[in-house]
Amino acid sequence: MTSTPPARDSSARRDDPRMHTVEMAALQLDEVEASRVLGSGPVQPGGLGARRTALLVGVGGAVGGGLRYLIAVIAPTVTTPTLVEIPWATLWANVIGCLALGALTGVLEVRRAPAWTMPLLGTGLCGGFTTMSAVVVEGSAMLGADFPILALAYGMLTVSLSLGAVVLGLLVARRIARPVADPALHDGSRTPAALPGPGARVRSAESPESPGSPGSPGSPVSPGEGEDR
Repeated sequence: MTSTPPARDSSARRDDPRMHTVEMAALQLDEVEASRVLGSGPVQPGGLGARRTALLVGVGGAVGGGLRYLIAVIAPTVTTPTLVEIPWATLWANVIGCLALGALTGVLEVRRAPAWTMPLLGTGLCGGFTTMSAVVVEGSAMLGADFPILALAYGMLTVSLSLGAVVLGLLVARRIARPVADPALHDGSRTPAALPGPGARVRSAESPESPGSPGSPGSPVSPGEGEDR
């Protein structure tokens, strides 16, 4: 006959000083703000809900998958027992999709966008348009047809071009979407002209002194002023 161990109080265990470690503090995810997790860019609006998000992802994925199939129909790949070509349709779909995803991410880092932008265009459209699983299947088919060098070249070309497209789209989109500031405020050689205060007189470029100032041409001279005393 076995006896069940007494239940321990979870609050007492939580207050144990031995539990106050860096690892345990990192597990308290409810105290971490979303802005601290993202680390850059404006906080995008949320609150779509799971159903709307799934619907947006499904619609975007259907459109992206259809576009990728259209590219495969336009540029088919020739595969025979003695001839295996690089599937250019899949390669270009991955490169273009990664470029679009990088550009979208770059824009969202510097500008606010509607809540449906990333689920529909990012996860849905770009995710359905790109296909890394097809790269694995096609590379395995090349290996099975005894074309290992072609399979290796296809895999390395896909990875390098896709990563380069993501970085290029991210940098270019962030530079274009960033708000343009006034160059006069950031140029050390130029300072913006100060506005005249209330009651200050604005002097024209022709005459260094205003007409109403004493000693200027055309100004009235009071009696006794200018006489030698």
